[in-house]
Amino acid sequence: MRLLHAGFCQVCKGQPVSREQAQQALSGNLCRCTGYRPILDAAQQMASLPPMLPAEAEILSKLELIAHTGQGLEADLSYQSPKTLAALLTLRAADPKAQIVAGCTDVGLWINKLHQDFASVLDLSQVAELRAISQDANTLSIGAAATLTDAFAALLIERPQLQSFMQRFAGLPVRNSGTLGGNVANGSPIGDSMPLLIALHARVVLASVRGSRELALEALYTGYRQNVIASDEVLTHIKVPRPTANEFLRVYKVTKRQEDDISAVCLALRIELHDGQLDCVSIGVGGVAAMPVRARQTEATLTGQVWTQALVDKAKTTLRGEFAPISDMRASSGYRTLVLGNLLQRFWLESQGQADVSLACV
Repeated sequence: MRLLHAGFCQVCKGQPVSREQAQQALSGNLCRCTGYRPILDAAQQMASLPPMLPAEAEILSKLELIAHTGQGLEADLSYQSPKTLAALLTLRAADPKAQIVAGCTDVGLWINKLHQDFASVLDLSQVAELRAISQDANTLSIGAAATLTDAFAALLIERPQLQSFMQRFAGLPVRNSGTLGGNVANGSPIGDSMPLLIALHARVVLASVRGSRELALEALYTGYRQNVIASDEVLTHIKVPRPTANEFLRVYKVTKRQEDDISAVCLALRIELHDGQLDCVSIGVGGVAAMPVRARQTEATLTGQVWTQALVDKAKTTLRGEFAPISDMRASSGYRTLVLGNLLQRFWLESQGQADVSLACV
């Protein structure tokens, strides 16, 4: 089994591995019926074992064979992997029905679980412009092909309070392969990045050979896994405003299991307080509608008001009545509705400096 974690690079230097590093590295790798303790014990002893060097010459010779396989045959255009954005957009215009992939953490399951077959595939993972992450005075711009690991690391620089949430976003291998753009474009109603990005007032950039356009992330979706992306367009960037001095932000993920589970409800709340008054409120929600949504009614209830427990009680009623979630294997409709208000109460308590307001704190 290969342990995928940057911390294990220290093993090559003869440095020990902590229990916490081992636990993070194993996230998402094992069947839950497996006994974890012996594996964690073994991981902590890795640095004491003699190094095992790879057979580089043999591996390189095999890679050379792969590179030469098929030469002289008719070119196979069913798979395209452009290196530049301009090339990507040209290929997209020529083949608008091609399945776009990047990390393939979702599309791969469509193939091996649902037995779907795609006549052509357009891989954007090697497009340099889409892997880049940059920022200016006001905005953090994340390329759609940036991995979730890299995208989260960029967000954490100025919003370290997101650390625990991001560690619960899938498992480590998925975060290292999957992309933020793929999660957003997929548009699952239980995708965890969208509620957070909605609360952060994120915007997305859609581009084609005809030009580009920018819109609020919540405006991207029109229904269950449906969006406004034209057939010749590609989602290229997610733009996130940088935090303000008065920002208070939290995001909550409610699941049956603590680790590696899909959200029943995901609620992200961001407020700006000035002298006790709510000047700006934004709320993103997942798991309560056919698509990721913004809680506009609750935002309107809160905006411009004095931030008090009485206001929170009023807003809880609004938030619980704003959506009509379904019942499924993850949670009942009533449970989801109840949890929405409870999480808003938790947000209020944390904004008042009360830290021990969840089971994770005890």
